[in-house]
Amino acid sequence: MPHIDLKELAKLGEQLDATTSELCWESAAKSDVGKVRKVNEDAYICSQEQNLWAVADGMGGHSRGDYASQVVVESLLYFSKKGSLDKTIIEIDSCLKNAHQVCRNTFPSERVGSTVAALYVQSNYCFFLWAGDSRIYRLRDGLFEQLTCDHTLAQQKCARGELSPIMAAVHPSANILTRAIGVNQVLTIEIVYEKALAGDRYLICTDGLYNDLGRKEIETSLAQGSPKEACSHLITSAIANGGRDNTSVIVLDANAPD
Repeated sequence: MPHIDLKELAKLGEQLDATTSELCWESAAKSDVGKVRKVNEDAYICSQEQNLWAVADGMGGHSRGDYASQVVVESLLYFSKKGSLDKTIIEIDSCLKNAHQVCRNTFPSERVGSTVAALYVQSNYCFFLWAGDSRIYRLRDGLFEQLTCDHTLAQQKCARGELSPIMAAVHPSANILTRAIGVNQVLTIEIVYEKALAGDRYLICTDGLYNDLGRKEIETSLAQGSPKEACSHLITSAIANGGRDNTSVIVLDANAPD
């Protein structure tokens, strides 16, 4: 998938304006505290009106993580479409960077922050924005694919060839984030996009899901029924497999227009 280039994005926006046949989107979301944690430090936004869906996984002691993830979600609630596609994507990016500054200014001497994985839809295109290790997957014609790349130290080592993908998944540095809301002085949101096809199903999730479930288990649960039913299957399966962390999922279907 191509990364965002604003000049390219402006041209793409002109093409989207001429698109007349848009996909219809159906979504559902579910979050659970799990079996071990006392507080759910995940948060999510599932806004059909804004064409925006996102999960956030907070981190920080003494319920600070709960605060951070809520800041991310509340910042996105202020998002409004700016007309042109490039300005809209810049607005979403600005909302996330505002959340970043709020977390850093509120707790200047503490490591308080949140991951984020967001999906924005315009016409038949999906735009993925993320920082941290919350993920976005796609199920298309029976092929299950991870669309985001974790911002972790283990993934960096994997990219340099120091770890295999299998080793990176279980390496201790898989839990060390290299990018997240509120963590580093400067935040860069990674942004990519693709054209969606009728029949595509997207999953946005926090790490509680894939830490409890293997790839095949996620795929099997994701394929179940409606988005609401798939969400229930995913959460139930994660809890049955340990429920060691908070888990949040959003399932989003791209349907052919009536």
